[in-house]
Amino acid sequence: MTRLETHQQKQQKINFYTAIFIFFIFCVFMFTVGFKILFSASFFVSSLFSKRDEKVLTKTDEDFMATIDITDIPSATNSATVVISGSVLNIDSLDFYLNDSKVKTISVLNQDNFNEEIKDLVKGENEIYLIGKNKQSNKKKKSADFKVIYKSEKPKLEIKEPADNSKVSNQEIKVSGTTDKETFIKVNNLPIVVDAMGNFSTTVRLKEGENKIEVTAQDVAQNIELKTLTVTYQKEN
Repeated sequence: MTRLETHQQKQQKINFYTAIFIFFIFCVFMFTVGFKILFSASFFVSSLFSKRDEKVLTKTDEDFMATIDITDIPSATNSATVVISGSVLNIDSLDFYLNDSKVKTISVLNQDNFNEEIKDLVKGENEIYLIGKNKQSNKKKKSADFKVIYKSEKPKLEIKEPADNSKVSNQEIKVSGTTDKETFIKVNNLPIVVDAMGNFSTTVRLKEGENKIEVTAQDVAQNIELKTLTVTYQKEN
């Protein structure tokens, strides 16, 4: 074997071992770093698509978000009928519930506001709420619950003093009495403080001769009881 051939054979061996070493390094790189890079890249790409899908879903949810806003409903009434006003968003129809029973359904497909009467309230406390429906999404939205007291009786009003048709010699007299809780009292159209037990008291200045004293009791349902007293003031000689 000539020197040239020996050199070529040696160079081939070097090339062979070099190729094996490079392949080994490549395998180590792929198993340690390369797969992590590929995984990170694939995760990044998938996250882009998931975010895009998330935005689409969010937009879809927003499209079907619904609200029911009741702007006017009394807390108490002296009538068995109450009027409810409000507005809606993304609602096609409204069901009105009185004491857990559906009493009325209206369409709000082409309007945002509503003003409806609810009849047949029961004496005492009533619960009212609304349920809105969206036909496209087949979803429902419930409003807040509202308590409405129906009371048609006049409030109690008892005058302790003065006696009706009485005659007095003092120019200032005391007017006192009792009423129901949560009732407003006025004496000659001036508001008077009522304590927790329903008692009230004030003083009235009289003119000489006959005086009319009006005592008015009004409850939260706007029921009114009125009593008029006649008191004659005569100066002492």
